[in-house]
Amino acid sequence: MRQTIMTGVSALAFALFASTALAQTAEPQSEPQATTLDEVVVTARRTEENIQDVPVAVTAFSQEGLRQRGIETGTDLQNFTPSLSVVGNTNRNQENYTIRGIGGIGSLGTGGGPGVVAYFAEVPSTASGPGLLFDLQSIQVLKGPQGTLFGRNTTGGAVLLDPVKPGFEPDGYIEATIGDLDRRSARAAVTLPLSDSLSLRLAGQFDQRAGFVTDVNTGKDYNDRNNFSLRGGLLFQPNDRLSSYTAINYVDIDENGPGTVLLAVNPAGPAAALLNPLLAAQQARGNDRIALSADTKNVSQTLLALNNITFQLSDNVTIKNVLSYTRTRADFGSDGDASILVINDLNGAIAGRWNVDNETWTEELQARIALGRLTFQTGVFYSDTSTVTPLTFVQRANLGAVTLLQDSAHANDSSKAIYGQFTYAITDTLTANAGYRYTWDEFGGDISIYIPQFANTCGTNPGFFFPNCSRAFDGESDGDTWQLGLDWQATPNTLIYGVSRHGYKSGGINPSVLLVSATSPLFRVRPETVTDGEIGLKHDWSASGVKARTNFSAFYMKYEDIQRSDYALIGGFNTQLITNAAEATVKGFEFEGVIQPIAPLTLTATYSYNDASYDRYVDGLGVDRSGFPFQYVPENKYSVDAKLYLPVASTVGDVSVRASYSWQDDQQVSSDLQPFGVIPAYGLLNVRLDWEHIAGSDVALSLYGTNVTDEEYRVTSNATYNTTGLVGAAFGDPRQYGVTLRYSW
Repeated sequence: MRQTIMTGVSALAFALFASTALAQTAEPQSEPQATTLDEVVVTARRTEENIQDVPVAVTAFSQEGLRQRGIETGTDLQNFTPSLSVVGNTNRNQENYTIRGIGGIGSLGTGGGPGVVAYFAEVPSTASGPGLLFDLQSIQVLKGPQGTLFGRNTTGGAVLLDPVKPGFEPDGYIEATIGDLDRRSARAAVTLPLSDSLSLRLAGQFDQRAGFVTDVNTGKDYNDRNNFSLRGGLLFQPNDRLSSYTAINYVDIDENGPGTVLLAVNPAGPAAALLNPLLAAQQARGNDRIALSADTKNVSQTLLALNNITFQLSDNVTIKNVLSYTRTRADFGSDGDASILVINDLNGAIAGRWNVDNETWTEELQARIALGRLTFQTGVFYSDTSTVTPLTFVQRANLGAVTLLQDSAHANDSSKAIYGQFTYAITDTLTANAGYRYTWDEFGGDISIYIPQFANTCGTNPGFFFPNCSRAFDGESDGDTWQLGLDWQATPNTLIYGVSRHGYKSGGINPSVLLVSATSPLFRVRPETVTDGEIGLKHDWSASGVKARTNFSAFYMKYEDIQRSDYALIGGFNTQLITNAAEATVKGFEFEGVIQPIAPLTLTATYSYNDASYDRYVDGLGVDRSGFPFQYVPENKYSVDAKLYLPVASTVGDVSVRASYSWQDDQQVSSDLQPFGVIPAYGLLNVRLDWEHIAGSDVALSLYGTNVTDEEYRVTSNATYNTTGLVGAAFGDPRQYGVTLRYSW
């Protein structure tokens, strides 16, 4: 397939430049199309603003920017976003977002919650996995604690997905892509004005691709793509004061799961003698051919329905209400030991059931009041997540001698908050802002696990037998979030700001501890907090016809009671749990810049430096890890991007070439010192040729190459060398080429 595509690329390139040469002899060339430093509109403060006027570090991409950089998942997004890290555990589609070293996802019913929250159309949602980053107006990554202006409270930041909303002029597009690994994908969207006040937008996408890792025994391919998404948005706008946006978004994924590669075996591990020959065989085969025993899979269905209504009561008062419902079902299977041995095989849910089956309701009522120099925004937020059908899983261990069968589990989380933030213009150029939020969290559930091989003895209720295995748990937490800031518009093109924020993430509980000891103090987990200071400079400038944009930010954070996955001896058992990792300091700086040295050439660069380490941390086993590097935070990251419009005749169209390179430093992924506890540094190079407005038409053709140097790099890690005695990981996509044809109107 690759040979076919490359032959087509060569033929097309020849035809393109031949036609260009002929056109040059027939008529004068047109001026190369110049790009400009367009205004980037963001909603970081819950209202539309120029990104250069927002006193907070924000990285934003338009849909075109995502498309031309090959950004299709969070793992791709991290390559071009300073201080953002996206790493999976055993499943590459379960992407964990970390910003400036702060992240974590928590578990339903046990508290904790995400350190970075994603929003879709202002509704707390997810940005994890494929099938989400299409037909977007923009995607925005906000750095630092959030919560005094909207939505959930977070300690790390937020990722805002803003879909394209219906307009009142018909438009749309359709595109199709073919590529390596038998890739077949398509996207389409259309806006249908139904009246002067009502308009509908429909969009959809599907993506199918073979996996790049194969099981040598079964022939099953892993790390494949097989997903589709549907989206509908209805805008009702009868007058200038009322606007109602209703949307439904559905994502369906049915993939084979991760191709986990066995990387290391601990000689002192419990199954070392059996695993060592398998490790040698794996190393001889290479990382694209593996042998597993588990029924790996990644199946999920997510439905989101929302309504966002804005009503302007007067020239000074605006009311907004955001209501949403989400239903998520999933069945995940993975091979935790990355071998044909049955050591830690999670084979998914009981037949006909789900690992995950939850529904979430959110409600947010907000008021924005403008009184001369004072603008005040306040609101209340509520979310409730609960289990729809009992959650199940089947886990096989101890060389198949033990099966842990979770026949039922329920979980629920609820969060309530009140918040407010004001902005006061001290002068025409100097503005102060302050905000406060208080959040109340409740969580709990029940779980039932038994072991069929041991006469159905309960794993969750020692001394009892199935069906009397259910064990209940619950907890609650509360805390505040605040912000103080000052920004100065030094010139019309220069913003200087300083801000200090305090973020709160819910405390939690450890059901695994309850199963061993009902009195252990490690059962409850304290809330984690972060207090930061950030200064920034945003500046647009030009000199001698050269246009540029340079944005800098520097930050210093104190991070306390950090929630970390850990192990502790409880009742004689080495138990996995969440602990509070005492205190840490995170400091660093970020840069984002764009420059046009000549009209047809645009250069973009980003860089971030993060210095994060524990000031004081004694883990659950009593080991002092003070000074140990943080997980999921590369010290250095950068990206460079160049786009050049070629000098072709106007009758040909607009032709541009683009190259994007991103690099990130070593990244600690294990909580202790162990082999393969660090993802090594890696760099990725993508290239692209775009031929737009072909012969004056609305047709565009693109040729692309991703990871063209065929870099081998890890995107997940199951670093359990010191516990289960092995390390497994999944690798990122290899080199791929493809062609996209697009028609828009």
